[in-house]
Amino acid sequence: MKKAVIMCRVSSEEQAKGYSLDVQFEQLTRYCDKNSISIVKHYREDHSAKDFNRPEFQNFLQFVKKNKGEVDLLLITSWDRFSRNLTDSLVMLRTLEKYGVKVQAVEQPIDMSIPENKAMLAIFLAIPEIDNDRRSIKIKGGIRGSLKAGRWCRIAPLGYKNIRDQNNKPIIVPSSKAHHIKYIFEQIAIGKLQSELREEVYKKGIKISRSNFSKLLRNPIYMGKIIVPKSEDEPLMIIEGIHDAIIPENLYFEVQQMLSDNKKIRKLPVYKSLREELPLRGLLSCSKCGEKLTGSRSKSATGNHYFYYHCNYCSNERYPKDLVNNLFISILDDFTFTKESKEIYQLMVKDLLSVDAKDSKLKHTQLVKTLNDVLERIEKLQDLFIDGKIEHKQYSDTMARYTAQKFSLTDEINNIKKMNSDYLTWLKNGVDALSNLKVHYANAAIRDKQQLISSIFPEKFEFDGKKCRTTRINDVLRYILLINNDLKNKKSGQLSKKIELSTLVESGRVELPSKQATKKLSTRLVPV
Repeated sequence: MKKAVIMCRVSSEEQAKGYSLDVQFEQLTRYCDKNSISIVKHYREDHSAKDFNRPEFQNFLQFVKKNKGEVDLLLITSWDRFSRNLTDSLVMLRTLEKYGVKVQAVEQPIDMSIPENKAMLAIFLAIPEIDNDRRSIKIKGGIRGSLKAGRWCRIAPLGYKNIRDQNNKPIIVPSSKAHHIKYIFEQIAIGKLQSELREEVYKKGIKISRSNFSKLLRNPIYMGKIIVPKSEDEPLMIIEGIHDAIIPENLYFEVQQMLSDNKKIRKLPVYKSLREELPLRGLLSCSKCGEKLTGSRSKSATGNHYFYYHCNYCSNERYPKDLVNNLFISILDDFTFTKESKEIYQLMVKDLLSVDAKDSKLKHTQLVKTLNDVLERIEKLQDLFIDGKIEHKQYSDTMARYTAQKFSLTDEINNIKKMNSDYLTWLKNGVDALSNLKVHYANAAIRDKQQLISSIFPEKFEFDGKKCRTTRINDVLRYILLINNDLKNKKSGQLSKKIELSTLVESGRVELPSKQATKKLSTRLVPV
């Protein structure tokens, strides 16, 4: 005698409370009695068949996995009770075959021993999916039609609520929060900052993210209009809505003007892309006004293109890119390192990395222990689910959380292993890069060049057409360079004739401790 599991399904809780499930159950049990089939288990579910992530179906899968060979058939009334997704259905049929289970619809029986009948199976499975797609198109068309008629039929935006009118059609009306929306628009119109206003209304119970706050201010629904999105056949439209406006049109457009004015940038340099020809763009300052120099390409009368650094603020400085770039490279060329300075730097970096290595080893041990605990919990959770001691939803949620922890811990452990294996490589590359900054800079990508420049010159870095000026360079780099015998006796601490370190001149007298300036060593090291 064949053994079967019978499954009844409807798509909503309302149907589940009716007679549909009972009718399916009676039909399936009668079929089993007539064909001498033993019913091992039966399931009832009230979920959509768009996929197989349904609690009762997942319980069925766990049952057949645990009781392999105990079930021969999964009986349903029709193929749309099984699934409304053709691709997923074919994959699931193959999966069930591995467990020795065949699926059969009693109202649409198919003899799968005949190869040609697979085409009929595909038709039976495709029809429900086609029906779903057609229904989706009708729903979208209905929504668009409602929007074109000025009727908002989606979830009401903040400040409105969904109700039904006298004809039982959806409509939105101002809610108890409408006065907050009006207050927001009024305050923006008089120049109040969005960040301050968002914090203010948050204290009044209006919780809204920064991005949604900006969208709210641009939504014409609050002045009684509705946006109909662009489609393949029609452009975007703004329709007069049948709902009541919260704010007047003039207030809405005042806010739009205010938002537009705030977006106008006062001649600030815009860097839409990095240019290899202009590595110092946005990092070099104007010696006249102190603002950042930008850079651009100009076309000469002969048709040739030339790049320049220039100031968009005072318009008093403009230099050919070769003049500036070559001067900067020559400054790097002046940064020479003695054998002693290289050894000191290597010992310093090695000491720092050794401390990190000890910390990483301790962290690695802790991560491995935590990972083992998570793996043990996963195993216990699987046992509880198989024994039927926890429900499917609880199992799925907990398993997802443990799995995320497992992958996160595994990635951290692998990263620590890689860092430890790259220890000597980092040390060598760091010393080599610092020993020959000019070559390292020349071979670096544009983004790495800018990072290197910012690391060497953490303060304002100016160019006046002849030489560069800055208040300070990276403290660690400066002290290592001063180990050089040619420079250690220079009281000014100048490291190149082409750069002026204006505030590094040391005092010729001793100040009282209370008046001595305390300087913090820069923690930014030159990138390697």
